[in-house]
Amino acid sequence: MPPVPRALLLITLGVVGVGSLDGFGRVAAAEPCVEDAATLRAELERESRNVNRWVLAWRIVYTTAAVGELAGAGAGVANPDDTQGLWVGGAKASLAALGFWFSPLRIHVPPPSGDACTDLSMLRNTSERAASDERVAFWTAHVGGLIVNAIGIAILSQTASWRTALTSFATGYPVGLLSTYTMPRASWGRVREQSWTAGVTAAKGRWGLVVAGSF
Repeated sequence: MPPVPRALLLITLGVVGVGSLDGFGRVAAAEPCVEDAATLRAELERESRNVNRWVLAWRIVYTTAAVGELAGAGAGVANPDDTQGLWVGGAKASLAALGFWFSPLRIHVPPPSGDACTDLSMLRNTSERAASDERVAFWTAHVGGLIVNAIGIAILSQTASWRTALTSFATGYPVGLLSTYTMPRASWGRVREQSWTAGVTAAKGRWGLVVAGSF
């Protein structure tokens, strides 16, 4: 068998070496994806469970309140002003319960795809969508609660008394705030976290430090 030319041997070794380095680079690049994807998945799954528990708890609270107040109003055991207050309170609780039954906040964590970097990209998209949903739900609850309770005051001030109207507001609006501020908002907070990057630039023989932040 003729000897292998030295040049051909060097070329072969070089190709093998480049392929090995390329494979090592891909593995090294994937390692941060594995850790970051696992961390983000754990956070989103925990937040999803918290959201489900929160939805279930307030679904029970508002449904129970609606049934109790409407039943009390229908029974006619209270005086006329308080009966009107029970009708309005039952209507407000019913609206809140319907929201928790038919349009609840949810976080759907995507299943693993088999590629860590693909998973990380999907999980980041999920986190951003969850943050948007949490932000919308938070402010909608604030504005909606004010509107519904303002309508309740307007109705009760005409059909009952100002005392009944203010009592209805004082007992209804704080409960709405409690449900709003107990809502899990980890994704919203995660997106709002400050992140800083730094880099060095060179131009015309001069060096510069560039710092950028998003918040």
